[in-house]
Amino acid sequence: MDPLLDDDQLSYQRSLRAFLDVTWGDAQVRADLDAPSPDRDTWRRLAADLGVAGLSIPEQYGGSGGAPAEALLVAEELGRAIYGGPYLSTVVLVANAIVLSGDEAMAAELLPGIASGDKTAALATIDVGRDRYAALVPEATSTGDGWVVSGEARRVIDGADADHVIVEATTPAGRSLFLLAGTGVERTASETLDPTRRMATLVLNEAPARLIGRNGQAGEILAAIKPLVALALAAEAVGGADRATRDTVEYAKVRHQFGKPIGSFQAVKHRCADMQVRLAGARAGLRHAGSVLVDGSEDIDLLASVVKVYATKSYFRTAADMIQLHGGIGFTWEHPAHFHFKRAKSLEILGGTHVELRAAIADVVLAG
Repeated sequence: MDPLLDDDQLSYQRSLRAFLDVTWGDAQVRADLDAPSPDRDTWRRLAADLGVAGLSIPEQYGGSGGAPAEALLVAEELGRAIYGGPYLSTVVLVANAIVLSGDEAMAAELLPGIASGDKTAALATIDVGRDRYAALVPEATSTGDGWVVSGEARRVIDGADADHVIVEATTPAGRSLFLLAGTGVERTASETLDPTRRMATLVLNEAPARLIGRNGQAGEILAAIKPLVALALAAEAVGGADRATRDTVEYAKVRHQFGKPIGSFQAVKHRCADMQVRLAGARAGLRHAGSVLVDGSEDIDLLASVVKVYATKSYFRTAADMIQLHGGIGFTWEHPAHFHFKRAKSLEILGGTHVELRAAIADVVLAG
């Protein structure tokens, strides 16, 4: 039992975990890797039965009116299951972007389908997932009758299969967000470090598009989304670290060496204890951040950066320990330890690397 959650949150967490334990085990993770397109049935059931797609969406558009702490719980449980579905792209990125844009017509058109789980969406931006040093932001041009966007967007999370694609593009007024109409877009799946998280490259050739919100508003919207993304990634790391720790401890109880369970050896005990200590610290930081999202009592940008750095670094160390403590079997691709290792490393990079976030933290702290 997590003492930092209230009864309703604990009940929701148990429901999420029970559902994912049945529907998204290691066999399903592997099956999804080999599938030509992502599993949509599980996502629809998560949306319909557990309401995960509507947590960030106002009630008038089919959502639950905004539940930031619960949204982090969802990300945590999905991370624990190594779920590869469209939660990060569709809910954390796109749904929040549309709500923050204040574009009521676009919200009425897109959000009900997202909330129900019938539609997925992707957001192409240099702030999340993409290599900001190797790719330029696409350019949007007004034609009089509308807009067209040209350029390339790389490492777009779920960009190959999403029903709706929103792209950040530059205009004379600045960075803006556009909903692509569907034509003039070439989507190519990308090889990724973490094969459980699909990404794509989008090549846009005068692709017809519609402006979301105000011209030049993207910077404002993406700045508001940035801490939400950082905390969602941190939550995935906490969930993944919890699963990796539990699985490793259980293995240490049943794996025998020299006639004894390896968990009886002091060196193994210490490693397992370190895994639990890191997990407890990361989880406490995440729970505190969830409360700050509700009451606004602290600088959420600074807090999100701190929590993301600590949680993802902790998860990576735990995933590495998991491989080593499982011995020979842990080093094989057949063992799920590698899912954790690759997911942990990708979480360190997405939404800002440790170097970038530490620099941002230092700037705030030194400024006083």
